[in-house]
Amino acid sequence: MSRIDSLKIKAKLLQKSKQKHGKPIQLKEAYNIIAKSAGYTSWREMKETVGQYDLFRPSGVSLPYWNNWYSTYEEAKMYQRKKSDYLLPHEQQFFLCGIDYIEALGIDRDDPDLKLVGTDWFVPKDTEAFARIKSKITNKRAVE
Repeated sequence: MSRIDSLKIKAKLLQKSKQKHGKPIQLKEAYNIIAKSAGYTSWREMKETVGQYDLFRPSGVSLPYWNNWYSTYEEAKMYQRKKSDYLLPHEQQFFLCGIDYIEALGIDRDDPDLKLVGTDWFVPKDTEAFARIKSKITNKRAVE
């Protein structure tokens, strides 16, 4: 079950609980309550952020990847010393990883779009190239 599916179930349980206590709410409102309690401004923002993390997690890989985690973008950026470190978002946190992690996502180290995007995937240099990178990862997952 994906993290989004789990959050949807949580919202439905919240809706049922409110109904049981005589304070009915629409499911849309329950979604937004769940999102705001997690620090997001809306359900849509949370869904996009969480969905992107799922996309950036290699599937079917048994190798461990040593990543450095940071609670803020600024902190991660400060520690991104080497140009070979890739900075990726994870919900409201960030991590640095090497090219082996990127390849596990299905992106070749010589991919021209990878060079256009750069090593900061939170603030990519080229948003169109970044969209193509995400599409390549999604397509690879569909084949698996």
